[in-house]
Amino acid sequence: MSSSADVLRVPRAEDAEAIAALFAGSRSLDAREVRSWFANPAFDPTKDFRVVDRDGEVIAYADVHPEVDRLTVDWIADDAAAGHVLLDWAENRARTEAIERVVTSAWPRSDVIESVVKARSFAPFRTSLEMQVPLDDSTPALAWPEGVSVRTVRSGEEREVHAIGEEAFADGNDFRPTPFEEWTAWWDDGRKRLDLWFAAEADGSLAGVALCELERGGSPGLGWLETLAVRRSWRRRGLGRGLLLHSFRELSNLGRTAVGLSVDSENPTGAVQLYESVGMRPVSRRVLYEKRLSNTRAL
Repeated sequence: MSSSADVLRVPRAEDAEAIAALFAGSRSLDAREVRSWFANPAFDPTKDFRVVDRDGEVIAYADVHPEVDRLTVDWIADDAAAGHVLLDWAENRARTEAIERVVTSAWPRSDVIESVVKARSFAPFRTSLEMQVPLDDSTPALAWPEGVSVRTVRSGEEREVHAIGEEAFADGNDFRPTPFEEWTAWWDDGRKRLDLWFAAEADGSLAGVALCELERGGSPGLGWLETLAVRRSWRRRGLGRGLLLHSFRELSNLGRTAVGLSVDSENPTGAVQLYESVGMRPVSRRVLYEKRLSNTRAL
């Protein structure tokens, strides 16, 4: 049962530090990234975000993303009582919009999330992996397919980069198209650096991209590969491997000691096997859960 002092409310900009702190130990995150969520046009801050405030302290956070076939909720809480408050709100939102499937996930060491979702009859249905590789002399040698050159993405090419990502990820599990405006807003938190966006070019057009961040929030020394995308016509020709190894080399030159990324453990395009082939290994696993609701609208 929640405390009588618990208040479910819309978060404010000044809550960003407290929200980021809630994720410490389970997910690399900083206040800058939290503030970018509030500014993303894909969300309505007054409808899609909530915190639980207990005696003036933020102890839990959630956001929801309604879609045609599911409502995705990302949340974290200090205790189970606050977690149930958030999921009561999220499930009520789903029923209000006649969405029958609620999806959430538990990051490593998220004991509260696991206990709450199991108590509410959520069932695991997929996992994603965080994989890392140390940047040292064991990094494989770089080799490009014939006719391919690599360069950084140029200003003005963002829509083409976005289109390559949409094409590449359309073959993944539970793909949801991301409008360009939403996609570009995710990068409007200072993480976007075109000198770390690498493009493989062939015959005057982009065949694949690797979008990197200099450092994952909260993980000093860990470079991050946010997106690796190769056009279908270029798959199985060594382009993804080349982009990976080029990214490793460039991040190492900037002082990074390791590189990480996140991937669906059941990715149907062979991504996990590709990452393993260049020395990447899983360091943590995130479990995705789902729950089917009655389609009865909430009152």
